[in-house]
Amino acid sequence: FFSIKQHDITMTMEIDRPSIEERNQRYKPGSIKRVKLKNFLTYDDVEFFPGPRLNVVVGPNGTGKSTILCAICLGLGGQPPLLGRADDARLFIKHEKDQATIEIELAPHKTDGSGIIHTLKRVIDRDRGSENGNGKGASVYYVNGTKTPLKSVRELVSEKYHIN
Repeated sequence: FFSIKQHDITMTMEIDRPSIEERNQRYKPGSIKRVKLKNFLTYDDVEFFPGPRLNVVVGPNGTGKSTILCAICLGLGGQPPLLGRADDARLFIKHEKDQATIEIELAPHKTDGSGIIHTLKRVIDRDRGSENGNGKGASVYYVNGTKTPLKSVRELVSEKYHIN
């Protein structure tokens, strides 16, 4: 169930979601299964579950469509200049917050036999990094909960999942 409250009207809808096993079987390796954002630009705390096929982000101007795409890029180890929006990762932290978190879950590769689901997490801290270095050092990366260097995140994303 989920609820939407808008203009003092609350709607509750039941969603028939497939089990984790069913979802895993339908996703191609490297597909994004989940995106979670906390204090990232316009989002306080949100979690998306893209489907295993084509996903389209639609909505009126200013509703956060580009923000989702920026989060995916940054969460997979991309750097802000790639986006053409800002040159410092700290500028993606929601106003008056100290940290932003991006978490992305990728569908596993079945071909290597491991079936490991990789969850990539990037924590951007307003108080880390140098002023002159455009925020370099402001981010800490994790893979499946273990602190990981950016280089290792990029290697995982590009070599294992062929996402460039």
